[in-house]
Amino acid sequence: MSLENSFAFILNPVSSGGKSLRFWKNFETELHQNNIAFALKQTQKAGDAIVLTQDAIRDGYRKIIAVGGDGTLHQVANGILLQQQVESKQISLGLIPMGTGNDFANYWKLPKRKEQIIQLLKKNTEVLQDAIKVTFLNENKTAYIISMGGCGFDSHVAVKAHNEKMKGNGGKLVYLRCLATSLFSYKAQQVSLTVDGKELSGKIFSVAIGNNHSNGGGIKQCPDATMIDGKLNITVIGDISIPQIILNLKGLFSGSFTKHQKVKTFSGIKALIKCEGENILELDGEPYYNLPAEVEIIPSCLKVMIPFS
Repeated sequence: MSLENSFAFILNPVSSGGKSLRFWKNFETELHQNNIAFALKQTQKAGDAIVLTQDAIRDGYRKIIAVGGDGTLHQVANGILLQQQVESKQISLGLIPMGTGNDFANYWKLPKRKEQIIQLLKKNTEVLQDAIKVTFLNENKTAYIISMGGCGFDSHVAVKAHNEKMKGNGGKLVYLRCLATSLFSYKAQQVSLTVDGKELSGKIFSVAIGNNHSNGGGIKQCPDATMIDGKLNITVIGDISIPQIILNLKGLFSGSFTKHQKVKTFSGIKALIKCEGENILELDGEPYYNLPAEVEIIPSCLKVMIPFS
C-alpha cells in the first residue's frame, strides 16, 4: 500500500517540558475521527528526528510533520534536505508548534488548535521556501538553517539553553534566564565575515543569519528577511556595551535596532564566517561546533505546509 498520502509525525516527547506528548494524547483521537492515515515516531535522544525522518522517507512517506519546537523542526527539515533518496521538493514538511519561541510557526502563521491543524492537513496548501546550507570547512560537514542561525552571543545562549534541555529543563522562563545570564557573562569575539566577497572583521557581539526575520520568540534580528527572497540576510552587532543593549531592548523586538551605529546589515548569496573565540555556530537554536563555516542560500528547496495560499 502506498504511503505517499499518509502522514509521518515525528514527535519530541520532552519538548517544552512534555507539552508535545500531552497534546498528542488528544490529537491522535482527532486524526482517527477524521480518517487521516498516519504513523507516529518518537525521538528518544538528540539527533533522533533526523534519522526517524529519513527512515520515514525510505518507508515511502512523503508528508512529514514535526511535533515540537524549532529544534525538532530543524532536525526534521535537515532529515529531508540531507537525504538523497528523493528530491527534497517531493516531500511536504509540516509543523505542529510546541516549542518555546515558535518563530518559524509565527512566520507562516501555523495553527496551534487541534481543529485548525486537522484542516491544514486536509487542505494540503504548500509553499516552497529557501534554506541556508552550512558547510563546516574543517570536517566537511553539512547542515541547513531553516529559520535563523548565528554566532557570538546567539550561539552562547543556544549552548546554555541546549544544556538545560538536556537536563529536562525547558520553556520560556528557562530560555529567558539563559538569555539574561549570558548578557553578563559573554564577551565580544574576534570575528571575520565575508559576504559575496565583501569582508568585515573585528570585535563582534553577534552575527545573525536570517531566513526568518525573528528568533528567540520575536526578537527581530533580521527584520528584512523572508523565507522566499533567495537571499542570505545577515545582521552584525559590533562590540556593544550591556547598557547600550538594555537601552535598545525595545528596538530588538521592533527591528529598529538595526539603525544603531554599531549594527550593520548585509544581503547576499554566500558568506564565510570565522571566529577566533567561541568556536560555535547555532542553527535554528541548535549548537554546532568547529567553525569556520561557509553559508549559502538554496532557493525554493523545501516544501512547507501552510494554512493559506
